[in-house]
Amino acid sequence: MPDYEKLPTMNGEHIRVVVETPRGAAAKFSYHPETGVFEFTRPLPIGNTYPYDWGFIPSTRGEDGDPLDGLVIHQAVSSPGIVINCDLLGALRVKQKDAEGSEFYNDRYIFSPHKQDSPDKPGLMDRVPDELRREIEQFFLSSVLGTSKKIKLKGWRDARRAAALLKKGMERFVRTQKPAR
Repeated sequence: MPDYEKLPTMNGEHIRVVVETPRGAAAKFSYHPETGVFEFTRPLPIGNTYPYDWGFIPSTRGEDGDPLDGLVIHQAVSSPGIVINCDLLGALRVKQKDAEGSEFYNDRYIFSPHKQDSPDKPGLMDRVPDELRREIEQFFLSSVLGTSKKIKLKGWRDARRAAALLKKGMERFVRTQKPAR
């Protein structure tokens, strides 16, 4: 069984995102590496659905110890376990407080799928438009209603600054791996 968390982060110049919860789902799904399956985690508040594919960036670790989170902006619907090669558009900085009172950054990285059949030039969306930013912010604020999580949005980072944060997540992953014997 594959361990999606340990896939290489990069596929050439593109970043892999493993879909956990597909666009349109009214519940959150999570990958569990110990069993290799995607499991139902919890329903979203009534009326909420994931606006785009949601998942994680393999071979990364956030401040919470989990892989970094990624939202893939596209019109298609995928399924849990699909790996999408993406271009990084930016990141929404999110300060999170858990039930125990610990605070940490749990950023949301925003991607567009790499279009393999298009010439090597900027795509239709090489940044996150302001209206879409507001919609994404509202989704994340409403998605934690009814949970013990509390989040504060701390602004957006462009692709260059988001890439620097992602690199730190890749370095954190390497530090957490046990040496082979």
